[in-house]
Amino acid sequence: MRASSGVAGVADDDCVIIRFSTTDYPPHQRLDACREIYGRTLSRRDIEPLATEQFHTEATIRRMPGLGLVRARRSAAIYRLRREFIDNDDVVITVGLTSSYEAHQLGRLLNLSRGEAIVLTASEPAFLKVPTYGAYVNVRAPLRAISPLVAGLDTAYGRPIPADNAALQLLTQYIGILEDTEALIAPDLRRQVITHIHDLMALAIGATRDAAEIAKGRGVGAARLRIIKEDIAAQQDRADLSVATIAARHRIKPRWIQRLFEREGMTFTEYVLAQRLARAHRLLADPRYASQKISTIAFNVGFGDLSYFNRAFRRRYGAAPSELRAAARCGE
Repeated sequence: MRASSGVAGVADDDCVIIRFSTTDYPPHQRLDACREIYGRTLSRRDIEPLATEQFHTEATIRRMPGLGLVRARRSAAIYRLRREFIDNDDVVITVGLTSSYEAHQLGRLLNLSRGEAIVLTASEPAFLKVPTYGAYVNVRAPLRAISPLVAGLDTAYGRPIPADNAALQLLTQYIGILEDTEALIAPDLRRQVITHIHDLMALAIGATRDAAEIAKGRGVGAARLRIIKEDIAAQQDRADLSVATIAARHRIKPRWIQRLFEREGMTFTEYVLAQRLARAHRLLADPRYASQKISTIAFNVGFGDLSYFNRAFRRRYGAAPSELRAAARCGE
């Protein structure tokens, strides 16, 4: 839905999604809207623009029990958390995806490069200085959820996380993929995802030995598997797609990928085959592709052998590709 304020929102009992964009306002109102609505109301921040010309902010804010996520593109400005805005003790990780930025908290001033993150506490004043227009990710979780998982959390506040930190990279990728799926909408999946993100946050900050072991088998595995599945979806038309090629792209061992799929009761090969067949099924049933040869569809979804495609399709759906297409035409 779209409210009269220009903020778009979607909510269920315990998940709120808010989208804000200055483009929803006339040019002369954009800066004030950003300051009052996105800044003071949604983010609880003072926003001090470094340049007012063509000032622009767009953000998606997700709030749920145990987790808050913000993905934003913002013009150059200082974003200041004042003491009067403080109302929680969340642990916060902020990542600059496309540009450098400056951060200050607890007497520590950091100049952070693109891809680096900073660990902050929402219980103390802080500011971020964004010198140029750029994209950022902000993930936060309650102190009570993260503190038991991290060794010396108090000393981590105001400290950087290097861009090459494997857990930080995985966390950023995972959040990006989740936002394009319904994983944060379904309550059962959402609870699992929140746990996985807590695991990744702890690892990125510095998890205790026990928490790290649990996280590697839980949050890391789940995030890695989802990312790999997205990669498979993007490359399933390649006939040479294999566990070895995926492993090389993700810089992990093929056997680890195989184990991730085995935990779900299938092999890598079975998963790829199922995805290719499902895509072929959708194309064959779609009237827009009625003039396209079955062999062309088979090759376009990654099959190199037409006879194998026909056999696999019949085993999966109980009908030949040509029979499905004929049935789809009769149903038009």
